[in-house]
Amino acid sequence: MLEKFKKDFPHVTVNVEGIPHDEYETKMKTYISGGEYPDIFQTKGTMIPQLADDGVVYTTQEVLNLVPGWETQFKGGVFDDFTYKNTAYAIPFQMGNNHNIIWNSAIFAECGITEFPADWDSFAAAVEKIKAKGYIPIVQGNKANWLVPSLLLNTIVYRYTGIDWYISLRENKGAKFTDKPFVDAVALLQQMAKNGYFNTDINSIDQHQMYTVYYNKKAAMMVDGFWGIGTFEKEMPKDVLAVTNIAQFPAIPESMGGGGAKFAKINQAAAGWGYITTKRKTDTPEKRAAMAQLLYYLTNSEEGTIVVENGGLPAAKTPNVNQSKLSPLYKQLLALNNESQYGPVFDVQLNPQVVDAFYANTQELLLGSLTPQRYAELIQAEQDKTR
Repeated sequence: MLEKFKKDFPHVTVNVEGIPHDEYETKMKTYISGGEYPDIFQTKGTMIPQLADDGVVYTTQEVLNLVPGWETQFKGGVFDDFTYKNTAYAIPFQMGNNHNIIWNSAIFAECGITEFPADWDSFAAAVEKIKAKGYIPIVQGNKANWLVPSLLLNTIVYRYTGIDWYISLRENKGAKFTDKPFVDAVALLQQMAKNGYFNTDINSIDQHQMYTVYYNKKAAMMVDGFWGIGTFEKEMPKDVLAVTNIAQFPAIPESMGGGGAKFAKINQAAAGWGYITTKRKTDTPEKRAAMAQLLYYLTNSEEGTIVVENGGLPAAKTPNVNQSKLSPLYKQLLALNNESQYGPVFDVQLNPQVVDAFYANTQELLLGSLTPQRYAELIQAEQDKTR
């Protein structure tokens, strides 16, 4: 779509700088702190308040208004992650669930497990069978700090708290990280690590190294976001892809403090990242129009159709998808999304300092050097500063 834009608008010069995911946020924070902004860049909702308060970016509506009919091409709720003081500031290009358990049905069958466990007790029993056969139950790559808290812990928390608790927390209306359900969820994650549910080098390998372990049939499961499906279609060995399925974390029974079936279908989802445009006094109407047109090409229904046919979940509506191009694994992803109750992603919406504490302390938690209670207290201390 970028190449198509360049052909349709030959008088517009577009310079693109690509930055690896795990380095991007750090680099953008450096740009922002120095007051240096590209004309268009990607942002998470956590960056929006500073940018909006500094008055350096256009609102979403200001950009959408420059291309008639563009706004109607988006799915409902896709601007929520980028809304600050009732105003949206970014243009999303994706919308989907952050949590998927990718599992190898052949390994499960070898271990005597015929279907993915729906509740905690059967899940725990399955993990023991998998361990007994010499496989890593769940491989994770948390070297960059974000993967386990964002893709796994967030969902475990929802199994205990439900969505209303998070809304209360986000709005500072009573809920706290130190509340027992949150601490219980954190304790379960730590217990999983202690009991050998994960690879021992969980904090030393990254997401792509995690993929390799799964591809090589050394692990029965891994947890990844919707964006991974397209990668799997291209990279995963065909024999592994043929036996790979998608599920989500099992229900936590009320006897363990969880919500049981009531919270079993919650799966956090987000637009995650969106395009934002810098406001400059030197902007001409022609430049503003060009920026809007470029973002239109990168986020409209035509772009969304390409994304769907390549295993992604776009922010745009896609009425013209060729169903014959959809893979069995992608159809599983769509089915899981259709049956899920979406909850917000903590690290997309909360204050950056809170997110940093959420990320940074998870490695110590997994190592057992930080108690669940202390973990919660450290995050809550940052949350209190935002009141």
